[in-house]
Amino acid sequence: MSVTTTPEIEIIVAHSAGTCFGVEDAIEMAEEQKQPILGPIVHNPIVVSSLAEQGIPILERYSDLTSLGENGVEEVVITAHGYPKELKEDLDKRGIKYHDATCPVLLKWVYGKIRTFEADGYAVILVGNPDHAEIIASRSYGHGIHVVYSDEEVAALPDDLGPKTVAICQTTITREKFQYLVDAIRREKYPDLKAIDTRCKPVKNQQEAVERLAQWVDAMIIVGGFDSSNTTNLARIARKFLPEATHHVDSVEAVDRAWLQGVRHLGIGGGTSTPKEQIQAVSRRIAELHGGKVKFSREDREGDVVKEDFGEDVEV
Repeated sequence: MSVTTTPEIEIIVAHSAGTCFGVEDAIEMAEEQKQPILGPIVHNPIVVSSLAEQGIPILERYSDLTSLGENGVEEVVITAHGYPKELKEDLDKRGIKYHDATCPVLLKWVYGKIRTFEADGYAVILVGNPDHAEIIASRSYGHGIHVVYSDEEVAALPDDLGPKTVAICQTTITREKFQYLVDAIRREKYPDLKAIDTRCKPVKNQQEAVERLAQWVDAMIIVGGFDSSNTTNLARIARKFLPEATHHVDSVEAVDRAWLQGVRHLGIGGGTSTPKEQIQAVSRRIAELHGGKVKFSREDREGDVVKEDFGEDVEV
């Protein structure tokens, strides 16, 4: 009688998958300060739960600052996504000390570009989700910044913003989304629009890695929070190539054995807010569910990210 064996499966983790330096610094600050945080420090439920278990209060991101003072809050932590300039100033006025965990890519690069372009006479357009904390904070560092994330918002732009216009983007947006909206703005409004891709380097690396993997593996699992912009965008990229075989999970328990049926090569990606330990745990869970021989690999390439390497200006 022949014995049926389970075929070997190879699990390949995408290059750069997992937390970036900005997220790691933010989590470290939150754990060190142990002060109330104005919103989730990052958009990952496991990280947020871990901080809560350490007794660190998670407040509403845009809490009533008057009530904070009345309730005896003297110090707070600002999340990696940033915080509106005017609210930081209000914290100062009320004597509430804040520990700023805003990602340095935003503080030193994006906000800097907004100030520089406005000083040079440009009208600035931010391409990104107007409801995302990063965009809400970023637009506060300019004057009269317009935000677009849809065709309708492009159509609603003024017909004339002056002789010089520039578009920069949310650091976690996909390249395709940014290019699409830049093309729409040039076509419908400002033909001479200057556009700078301000996605951060870790996000670019992760998006490119997932795109490479998804083109040759049999299935993809993207690990991270559903509220995470960069993680959900990784899932969107993978679904372009594997529409029925891309799965986004925010916990080990969500992994389904049925996803492994007929799969010989399985890619795993994780966003910049996804702890590497969570990616490892999902990999181990896949191996357990598979029940056969498993080979673990990691996609790699030259160009590791260093702490102050935010990226480079790329015009689109």
